[in-house]
Amino acid sequence: MLGTIKSLFSDEALGDLFSTPILAIAFYLLILNPVFAQQSETIHASYKYTLGDNDTKSDAKKIAFIEAKRLCLEKAGTYLESNTEVSEFRLSRDEVRTYAAGILKVEIVSEEFKATGENLTLFMEVGAQVDLREVKESLKRVKEDKRFADKIRKQETQLQALEDEIRTLQRQLSSNNFGKTAKIRQDRKAAFTKLDELEQIKAEIKSKTTIAIDNIELGMTPQEVIRIAGEPRSRAFHSFNYGNVWVIFGSGIVQCLVHAKDFSEGMTCYGYGPKKIK
Repeated sequence: MLGTIKSLFSDEALGDLFSTPILAIAFYLLILNPVFAQQSETIHASYKYTLGDNDTKSDAKKIAFIEAKRLCLEKAGTYLESNTEVSEFRLSRDEVRTYAAGILKVEIVSEEFKATGENLTLFMEVGAQVDLREVKESLKRVKEDKRFADKIRKQETQLQALEDEIRTLQRQLSSNNFGKTAKIRQDRKAAFTKLDELEQIKAEIKSKTTIAIDNIELGMTPQEVIRIAGEPRSRAFHSFNYGNVWVIFGSGIVQCLVHAKDFSEGMTCYGYGPKKIK
């Protein structure tokens, strides 16, 4: 990078550049300090799945996504492990990968079915946006909030168990055990349904948190909050929970929003001080 810059400027021009303090600082932050310059990275992974006699296109998409997501999260985990902002939390490799899986959202970038000989093959690419600031904040919460850490571990353990069950059933289908094919397909469908439900719960929690932070304003009534963000996931004394955010009321209106890790039932907004979101 520095060599490229030198090739674009003469020695005299570089001297003038660094003689200006503000420009010199900006050059350091954006060019010489890559961690500062790039706080966000998109991790990609791809997977191809050849459909068998017992697969529908819908089945193929689910199976391909499970495997592509696994590869993507492995890459994301490796990327995070090498980042100084994350390594300062002194988490083990397994912990980093578990929490990354719970924090990051993997989405399909592209998918295409192609004929390969006599078979049909699905080519799928997925991606996960890794925002280092967001990950750092989440890992900080993991270290400080045991309940939050336990929740992520439990959630990811459930997802992993279902994905492993699907892989096992898939191998059984591929063994041409025709007498048990119908039962195995039924079991696989049930596992797909449970997996979809768990993923939906994860998405809804993140969605409700975002909606609450972006749209709920101080002074709103409980009815106005529900119209905007929907029914809360749970309620406590004069408070609504929307995922990782609690909305606290006083005198019948919103007084503040706080992170779930800071929430204490019965505490007024005054007690949270600078920990309030707004």
